[in-house]
Amino acid sequence: MFLIFGFKNSSRNLGLARATCPNCGNVAAQRVDRRSRAFSVFFIPLIPLGSSYAATCTACGVSTKINRDQADGILAGDY
Repeated sequence: MFLIFGFKNSSRNLGLARATCPNCGNVAAQRVDRRSRAFSVFFIPLIPLGSSYAATCTACGVSTKINRDQADGILAGDY
């Protein structure tokens, strides 16, 4: 019997919002993504292993790791 297992990484775009980039300092659109990882068996994700958030500047292209509160703040327009 064969058992196929591994990890599945996925990324979901949560939206765009204008914020100041920590790298270039420009006020530009930031794309906020949620990245998640799960353990999978036969290509079916079974056990979630966690998630992280990232903001990508559309001016310079640098992706910065952020926490959930910062992601919510950027999308709400607080930053």
